[in-house]
Amino acid sequence: MKKHLKLFSLFFLATSIIAFAQGTVSGTVSNADGTPLPGATVVVQGTSSGVTTDFDGNYSINASSGDVLSFSYVGYQTVQLTVGSSMTVNVTLSTDSALEEVIVTAYGTQTKQSVVGSVASIGSEILESSKSTSVTQALQGSVPGVNIISSGGIPGSNPTIRIRGIGSINASASPLIVVDNAPYAGNLNALSQDQIESISVLKDASATALYGAAAANGVIIITTKSGKLNSEAKISVSIKKGVASEAVDTHELMGINDWSELYWEAKRNNYLENGLSSAAAAAAATANFGSSMGYNAYGIDNPVGTDGKLTASPLWDTDWKGALMDNEASFDEIGINLSGGSKNTSYFFSTNYLGEDGNVTTTRFERFSSRIKIDSKVNDIISAGVNVGYTRSTTNTPTQSGSGYSSTVQWIYNVPNFFPIYRRNPDGSFLTDANGNRQFDYGANSGILVNGVRPVFEDENAYGSLFLYDIYNLRTDFNASLYASINILDNLSFTSRFAYQSYMFDSYQYIDRDNGYASSVNGRTTQGRDLTMQTNAQQQLSYFDSFGDHNLSADVIYVANNYNFDDLGASGEGFLPGVKILNGATTPSSVSGYTVDQRYTNILGRVKYNFDETYYIEGSVSQGLSSKFAKSVREGTFFSVGASWIISNESFLADSDVVDFLKLKASYGEVGNDRGIGSFPYITLFSTGWNQLGTTGVIAGGLNDPFLTWETTATSNYGVEFGLFGGKLDGSVEYYERESVDLIYDKPVPISTGNSSVKTNVGALKNYGIEVVLSSQIVKTDDLSINAAVNFSTENNEITELTQEEFISGTKKWMVGRSLYDFFIREWAGVDSADGYGMWYKDILDADGNPTGQRETTKEYSEADRYYMEKTSIPELIGGFNAQIQYKEFDFSVLMNFALGGYVYDSSYASLMAGYKNIRQQSPHLKDRWQNPGDVTDVPVLLENSNDFNATSSRFLYENDYLRVKGLTLGYTINNSPALSSIGIDNMRVYAQATNPFTFHKHFGIDPEQNLSGTTSSRSYQLKTFTVGLNIEL
Repeated sequence: MKKHLKLFSLFFLATSIIAFAQGTVSGTVSNADGTPLPGATVVVQGTSSGVTTDFDGNYSINASSGDVLSFSYVGYQTVQLTVGSSMTVNVTLSTDSALEEVIVTAYGTQTKQSVVGSVASIGSEILESSKSTSVTQALQGSVPGVNIISSGGIPGSNPTIRIRGIGSINASASPLIVVDNAPYAGNLNALSQDQIESISVLKDASATALYGAAAANGVIIITTKSGKLNSEAKISVSIKKGVASEAVDTHELMGINDWSELYWEAKRNNYLENGLSSAAAAAAATANFGSSMGYNAYGIDNPVGTDGKLTASPLWDTDWKGALMDNEASFDEIGINLSGGSKNTSYFFSTNYLGEDGNVTTTRFERFSSRIKIDSKVNDIISAGVNVGYTRSTTNTPTQSGSGYSSTVQWIYNVPNFFPIYRRNPDGSFLTDANGNRQFDYGANSGILVNGVRPVFEDENAYGSLFLYDIYNLRTDFNASLYASINILDNLSFTSRFAYQSYMFDSYQYIDRDNGYASSVNGRTTQGRDLTMQTNAQQQLSYFDSFGDHNLSADVIYVANNYNFDDLGASGEGFLPGVKILNGATTPSSVSGYTVDQRYTNILGRVKYNFDETYYIEGSVSQGLSSKFAKSVREGTFFSVGASWIISNESFLADSDVVDFLKLKASYGEVGNDRGIGSFPYITLFSTGWNQLGTTGVIAGGLNDPFLTWETTATSNYGVEFGLFGGKLDGSVEYYERESVDLIYDKPVPISTGNSSVKTNVGALKNYGIEVVLSSQIVKTDDLSINAAVNFSTENNEITELTQEEFISGTKKWMVGRSLYDFFIREWAGVDSADGYGMWYKDILDADGNPTGQRETTKEYSEADRYYMEKTSIPELIGGFNAQIQYKEFDFSVLMNFALGGYVYDSSYASLMAGYKNIRQQSPHLKDRWQNPGDVTDVPVLLENSNDFNATSSRFLYENDYLRVKGLTLGYTINNSPALSSIGIDNMRVYAQATNPFTFHKHFGIDPEQNLSGTTSSRSYQLKTFTVGLNIEL
């Protein structure tokens, strides 16, 4: 019995030891933020036993005490742990610095290693160090292939963004903006940069195809900040205050005395042209000096003598630019963030205020924005979250270009100093009203010596309008999104997302009843409201699994997007004093409104596979339906495929001391485009209002093409990514081609049809170029780190197909083999030294009227021929440079952008070189004009008559190369300070920052960041801002 008992005891002990040694080890694999890592691999080292984590990062594996478990995940450093006495092993993986952080892509995330397409990302560290006030400031100069054109010095206005060239002639060429997985239809600058975690730019079809028709021109994905699991509540406060002025100087303007003497000379030359003798012409110019101006700024009848010299001093010399432009614009921003999380729930709340003056006097932009974001793991199966944002912004911005009545910059370039801001008495003193207030001069004072009838912009005053007119724009943006994810199986999940956005734009303008162009109708008020509502529903089924070295994932996604736009506008005239609201009008003048409904659905599938995390291949196919096309052509099928090879994982590079990382990649895909073409371009529209005999009249609209269909953009991308010398040099080189076919354009039709054009598919367009990124960790020690990066890209644009031989569009002519942006204008031939007249080139024709290939000059602008100048408004090279230096508690960063090889037609300068053919402001360069036979100059004779010396020609076509320092930041951080800790402050950073402090450019007088057409417009220039800031974490 004792023997049996001993044997039983030994058997029990042995089985207990074996049971303990071969138990089940379980736990969770997460990243440094506490976020679970689904699909991480857990392997018992030295065996074939392995598992992958589920969607919540959980795993369970059979292992014995003393076994070594290897935990790995793409983009993270592998961790090895020995199994001890505990059967629960939780692991935190750190990102592999050589592979960078996980980046956000279409409907998911990937690491840099696993991306086969072209994706660029700006992470939180760069965003925090740059402290940009807007998304576009953060992007510019940081991402190759992205061209951002600012809308000038008006804060809060939307810029123009182009990714890898111009993808369309007439349809939208703008990228799709996605915020937290949902399309965003609002003002991009309504988003507070303090609330943004990262920005990803998807550039090729393999990266963008999943977004369907909206993504033909690239995608910008903005991910807002989130709280972190298992973290205490943390409060951060940021404060910025600064002052701003114009980043570059405008063109020089002529002072009143020079203007007057040269105006006299132009009149004298005109009389000489009409046959008067020199003496008689001089006398006539003196006697009639003020006859055309209506004003006399000198207070005497003949302020310029017959020798062309002034005989009196001016009573005023109006500095219109000084009055209209604000070079001490203020800037204020304050933001508060609260974040944290428990084991299963994370939260983030942010509120931000931004107040910014523009460089036009009285211009002000204010933005209030708030966001709350909650993510929660409800149980082992269900995760859910909510994200709500609200922004309210106001501006009182005058029009940037167009009518001189409201464009301050156009006024500066047109109205000479000769004309006063305020009405004047005969002695030059200010004319006041009964209350002693100065009276704005509106240029309509007939019969008064000093204040007459202004021949330029009569009945208006740009400075007075800033104070007597009311301009107010209100934008409110509400967006909310919900998601729920269900783990159906360990490797199968379903996610449902729903997003709603309401974007409202209210505009109000009151034109004064007593002054200005609306005084004849006793004032005018115009109000408008645009309401955009968009819903987006997404259903995503995702699968992943690993089989040894094989890793497979697949997604099936259905998207339904509904877009609604309502416009309402009304205006009224005839207001009592002090009454400005619309229902106070005695005469309603106009009412308008329309509604747009657009629907788009997309069903798509994506498969991704890699072998041993070395060979990657992925593909997608999508089928979209757009309400913008007729039912027979409404459906569009698009696809993408991509592959990459991580060469550095091969054995022949395993021991390389030079190559840390090396990847080849290639992709191809086709994506549709239906944006920017209206709502129902295939249907004949009608208008009402032509009433006869009490019956409503109806008139049919223009021609339409019932077979109008998708533009399609096919994109090829080939690239290499590398890391060398132990992290000292990282980079990538990519070559891309984008060809857009079936371009949608308003094709001209014969006038006999009763129409001017028809919207149809007309041709094809190709963009191609190279993108290069180089970055280096130059120094890395405990006290000092220096990092730098440069990027640049080439951009080429070529028309490959048209349905007719050519199209003329402004300063361009579109032909097969040419770019959309090749200048096609008359060529300036200089000034004839004999008589001072301007000349242009024209073709010499043979007897049949055909060009012989030879040219001659002409002084008649209408006879001159237009030629390709072999110059384009698209830069040959664009790029940027950034660097960060950290020394102990000090940090310094710099960001630059540049453009080379582009040209600009300076219409603003051309208007200043008119030479007195009308009463306008002039450039001091007119002092270099031709005066006597034999003079060699490029400035023609001054004449007070109609001439074409400043008409569109190569005379005003200039190189537009520039380098701009976009940002400089110097900061100091205080960490672990007992004094700060005693008052609850964990750390504090103070910094000084300069935005656009320096601009180096070839052609002065303009902001070099001009619109893509290459022609200047009357808009204010970008601002240079100097700020100081404080960040506090509690």
